[in-house]
Amino acid sequence: MSKIQYLIGVDGGGTGTRICIAGLDGVEKIRSDGAASALGQGIDKAWLHITQAINAGFAALGIQAPNYAECALGLGMSGVHNAAWAAEFAEKNPGFAKIIVETDGFSTLLGATNGQYGGIIAIGTGSIGEAWLPDGQRLEVGGWGFPTSDEGSGASLGFKAINHVQRIIDGRRPITDFGRKLLTITGRSKAKVFAWMGKMKQGECASLSPVVVEFGLSDEYARAFLLEAGQEIEAIGKALRAKHPYLPLAICGGGLSEAMRPYISADFLATTTRAQKDSCSGALILIYQSLAH
Repeated sequence: MSKIQYLIGVDGGGTGTRICIAGLDGVEKIRSDGAASALGQGIDKAWLHITQAINAGFAALGIQAPNYAECALGLGMSGVHNAAWAAEFAEKNPGFAKIIVETDGFSTLLGATNGQYGGIIAIGTGSIGEAWLPDGQRLEVGGWGFPTSDEGSGASLGFKAINHVQRIIDGRRPITDFGRKLLTITGRSKAKVFAWMGKMKQGECASLSPVVVEFGLSDEYARAFLLEAGQEIEAIGKALRAKHPYLPLAICGGGLSEAMRPYISADFLATTTRAQKDSCSGALILIYQSLAH
């Protein structure tokens, strides 16, 4: 087998895939993005989109045909909680020398803490709370997956938005500018909304969340959805701290996590920090630490 020359971090989610390529020193050389690779959308599709993003990254480095046998991957993947999906994903490794597969929540944690102990509440397309304690114990809150969980996330806000559309069309709620903007996306009739929902996966649902955020200050319904999401985020944090009240917590996840900050109670927010690095960096830390040990 070829000697490992490259370390690659992979952040595989329901909206997109992000990869970073490093040398054996763990220092990033390049980043690349690709289509969604959450395991719930199909294992073959996940590997296809991951390898497309990796190939694009190597191409940017001037390497047109990377030798996967020289690459070790750390992967933070949405859907790893499903043991059957995780096993099939590992089995279908397309030739990488070594892969370490973890939840996207744990890779987010490693990025947020720069590889140190602590906890995170990750808010993006989905949501999860995770902690890694000095004794090696790991805690997890949420992360049950779409559509039953993901509280406080983009998918959750989108779920509320599509229900809001249904109520508007039924006449159960008045139409406002917020509703009008949603209707331009979902369609204005029951038949069109049913057609839109027929294609609705986690990413499609989360695509409505920017509209909710846009009208958070001007629309009572949008604001109510956001305030409820803020309460859910705080509830995740309180559950993580139930037995560890001084657990350092970072709220992270990119644009939505920042947009949610005004809707989280100020007292709780003051006890949290922002992430040091992102989930892609965390996945790189995952494989770097694995090989170092």
